[in-house]
Amino acid sequence: MRIHKRVPFILTYCFLFTSLLSSCYKKDVQVGDELAESHTRIITIDTVSVLLSDYVLDSFTTNNNNFALIGNFFDTYTGKTVAGTVIQPGLPTISEDVATLMPKSAVFDSLVLYMRPSGYYYGDTTKPFAIQVNELADQPQYSTLTYTFNTTNVSLKPDPALATFSQVIRPTPRDTVRIVFPKAIGQAWYDMIRNKDTRFASETNFLDFFKGIYIQPANNTGAAVYGFNLADSSVRLRMHFHQTLPAKTDKFLDFIITRTGNQYNRIITDRTGTMLEPVTKGQHDFYPTVANPFAITQGGTGVYLKARFPSLRDILKVDDVVRLMDARLILKPVKGTYTYFGNSLPKTLYPVTTDATNNTGSALLDTTGQGIQLRAPSIDFIYGASTNYTFNITSYINSLLNTPGSQENGLFIIQDLAPVAKEINRGVIGSRQNTLYETQLILNILTID
Repeated sequence: MRIHKRVPFILTYCFLFTSLLSSCYKKDVQVGDELAESHTRIITIDTVSVLLSDYVLDSFTTNNNNFALIGNFFDTYTGKTVAGTVIQPGLPTISEDVATLMPKSAVFDSLVLYMRPSGYYYGDTTKPFAIQVNELADQPQYSTLTYTFNTTNVSLKPDPALATFSQVIRPTPRDTVRIVFPKAIGQAWYDMIRNKDTRFASETNFLDFFKGIYIQPANNTGAAVYGFNLADSSVRLRMHFHQTLPAKTDKFLDFIITRTGNQYNRIITDRTGTMLEPVTKGQHDFYPTVANPFAITQGGTGVYLKARFPSLRDILKVDDVVRLMDARLILKPVKGTYTYFGNSLPKTLYPVTTDATNNTGSALLDTTGQGIQLRAPSIDFIYGASTNYTFNITSYINSLLNTPGSQENGLFIIQDLAPVAKEINRGVIGSRQNTLYETQLILNILTID
């Protein structure tokens, strides 16, 4: 049972004696005069090894999360990450008669893709955000496929691309990426709308005509990955035109991304030259070494940090009666593997139970029992040596102590599960081979002798 730190010490001390009989790990507790003469103490144990490893997914679903990730990020620890997104615009809503909105005297101006950043980025934003827009060659088979994966191939019409963009941007909602489509395409769409062409009569007809677009990096240069919200109008295709009579009046029609459930991110990684590079085909588990004394958490690319405690039950061999009072897992990011801005640590991490087969279980709850135990990093801004994520895992460790054969059970420590992740921040966490940044399990136990 967890004792809240703010309870007065005397009450805590008395409560511990009254609860020993039912909660100690050694069941043959003696009570009576002998107990009155015994000595109690709380001791701290930090010698239980934490075995870190990485479990890397082959692929994961990325559709229906209403968020686009686009860009390149090249990293010494996780390799190359290339992110692009597939979207399908829906038909604009026309609130008045087409003949009135687009009289013969009206003039088409431009067809522009607007993308307002969400504020999320990861990498070097001083380099240009270089992207291109390609037209899909085939309609994605959403009618037969429930899920779309990060590795799903994209069928594109032959080059050239519909449009390109290369410019340094501010990754805030105050900035907007503006990509102009070829005028011939925009003019053709304008004429078809004005002439009430059947290809613009319904969304189905329109998407049979224009399958959608794929927005991807335009070069192979590492820079940054940016995020864009799709649940609002942050990404939209806008047709600009103007009426000339009786005076010039600017007008526009918006093709909003209405099929957000069909949007998906294509996130391709190349782990060559990193500790996550497979040695054998189908390898999923990767372990720290003396040369690479760390493990990695990067849920957005399918890298799950795993922590196990195989020697934990050795503390039950202690002759004294033992009760677990507190268990804290302290993850220590390796100094020099992160910065405070471009390559920042994950904003929060949380623990999820797992087992020998790497199945994902339930998230550990916080002390209220109501919410997931999210932990932000405690940053050592001066020296960097004490930066850490600390989790209270008392209940989980207590269950392992009371469950024989649980040595292969452990925890995934992640920012998000890959299918719902909207960020690719990574943390490089010191393993037991790392003398300066070793992850620790700190146990406070009550003994009676």
